[in-house]
Amino acid sequence: MPSEIAQGIVDHIFGDEKAKAVDAFNDAMAATAYDAIQAQKKEFAQTMGFELDQTAQSAADELEDKLVDDGSGETKVEPVLPDRLPHEPPVDATPASVEEPIEEPKNETDS
Repeated sequence: MPSEIAQGIVDHIFGDEKAKAVDAFNDAMAATAYDAIQAQKKEFAQTMGFELDQTAQSAADELEDKLVDDGSGETKVEPVLPDRLPHEPPVDATPASVEEPIEEPKNETDS
């Protein structure tokens, strides 16, 4: 199968379809990366003493599919952001009143 993909990319390049060649290359790289990640997950699970099917990986993959749109990389669900970060001080609901400058009393000894 990789030889068919490579042949398709070469055909696109020599057929002056550079954009299609780039798209085909990106698709091939994504598929290869996905397969490599899945193999690494399975190998890691086996080294820890259990099968990948015994983990919650399938549930995590389903949730990821629901949250992330395939291909665009944009999330379908917007995260809820807090009004402030934990290290920031709370913001008062009422704005602070603007204080007028206090005038210094005149020193009567200065004439």
